[in-house]
Amino acid sequence: MEQSGMTRTGRENPIFVGMMHIAGLMWLLSANTATGQTAEALYASDVDPIVQGKCINCHRSGGVGSSALRFTSSVSSNHGVFDSYVNSPTQGARANRVLSKITGGSGHGGGQQISQGSADYQKFSAYIDLLSDDEESAASVPGAPAIGSVSIGDGSAVVNFTAPADDGGATISNYTATSSPGNRSASCGASPCTVTGLSNGQSYRFSVTATNSVGEGPSSNLSASVVPVAASVFRVALEEPVSSEPHTGVGNLRGWAVSSDGIAKVEIYIDGVYDSDAPYGGTRGDVGGAFPDISGSRQSGFSLAFNYSDLSAGPHRISALAYNALGDTKESAADFEVVRFDSSFIASSDAIDLSQASCAVISDEVSIVDALVEGSVYDLKLKWRTAEQGFEIVEIR
Repeated sequence: MEQSGMTRTGRENPIFVGMMHIAGLMWLLSANTATGQTAEALYASDVDPIVQGKCINCHRSGGVGSSALRFTSSVSSNHGVFDSYVNSPTQGARANRVLSKITGGSGHGGGQQISQGSADYQKFSAYIDLLSDDEESAASVPGAPAIGSVSIGDGSAVVNFTAPADDGGATISNYTATSSPGNRSASCGASPCTVTGLSNGQSYRFSVTATNSVGEGPSSNLSASVVPVAASVFRVALEEPVSSEPHTGVGNLRGWAVSSDGIAKVEIYIDGVYDSDAPYGGTRGDVGGAFPDISGSRQSGFSLAFNYSDLSAGPHRISALAYNALGDTKESAADFEVVRFDSSFIASSDAIDLSQASCAVISDEVSIVDALVEGSVYDLKLKWRTAEQGFEIVEIR
């Protein structure tokens, strides 16, 4: 009786051995596929030890082996060498050639290194088959993103899009949005991409591409046309009264206002109550220089004479409320202190007598002691005010 797999002479039955080798190879492939093991992982665990032991002596820098197969001590680099060789010029094109060479065929200068059907051969064959079918090696460029809405800014555009349904079998690393005309572009990791350097007033459309490890995919459809515009400007500044400073007597109430849409009027409020409209249109070369692109900025001043002594002594707030041509408003306000004599307006030129008073000067302040004003004696302090270009009484005792 023959034992299973044996001949009468006790030798192994070659048909049986071949079938067992095929079964073992199929099991390896099935096991690696079921566990999701990649070609690189199988190479690291099963094949690189074979390469280091049997192949590297010839197939290394300076060796006599094929220059297309140069190995080092780096596992990932050696896997890359096989990947490039086996899958060139097409996927799996040289798979059989590699297996033939390691068993001594195809004019292999190193002769037979692995016996066909051996355990090492099965590992090598499973790796080559898995490498030929490896999804990462077979990846392609991603599909086209779906273009979305585009919002505009000052010389810029924010381009929204949806990622392509097909990433090409490899992770998308970045997206690129490009303008037409001008080819201004910007990259981003996800939607949206912000493209800058655009010309205000110029009409643009945008497309988006996706890029993975294989390369850049096709462009999306072009977006709807958009036109970047300069940022709208609306400013108002109340310069007098000077905030946090004391004020008295008759002075100026002044400032400036500009808007891309034009200024319609400037209203003045005293302690939250409407007082009057300020005359608008005074020459302001400094404001025109600061806002050269705003029409009318050189005639943006407002000013009127104002008697601060009409207010009671103590804290007050004055607001300038500017309206642009669209009806939008912008406010600037100053909180200040009023100092005053008993009378809100001293009309007589004889009401002031300084003949018995003394004077002292310290820095930009002038102190007057024993000033006679409308029959009452006061100590006064005057201080230089740059905004008013003169001295103003800041203290009355």
